[in-house]
Amino acid sequence: MKRNPALAIGMLATLAAASLWHWPGGASDRFTATTERTMRITLDHFEMPAVAARLQRDPLTRTLRFDGPADAFQRSEILRIGREVPGVANTAWAGRPAPRALPLLAEVMLMALACFAIGAVMAYIVALRRRAEEAIYA
Repeated sequence: MKRNPALAIGMLATLAAASLWHWPGGASDRFTATTERTMRITLDHFEMPAVAARLQRDPLTRTLRFDGPADAFQRSEILRIGREVPGVANTAWAGRPAPRALPLLAEVMLMALACFAIGAVMAYIVALRRRAEEAIYA
């Protein structure tokens, strides 16, 4: 098989596997549940049960949205603490515009393509070395 069609098939297979892992495989649901549970535990620790934390949806992003009663100091600290939760990129209060963010599926697909590219470069280096060794011993 020629190189370009093989690379295209590999890229498409990588994108398909990433999207299947993300959505039907349940990775996005696990990420959402873990992140929201972690923030709920943190808010309970700071005795703020009236404040709710949810990841932004439609599309799902790594932006954590807060809603509930809090004064200015509490709001700023909750935003800061929310950004420290693993996997959270941005934080915002409900009713205020959140920073723009890539959908989580797009992030997963870009990461999968980056890993595919690293693997393709490594395979190319191995092939070059094999050709060089064959030329030496030929």
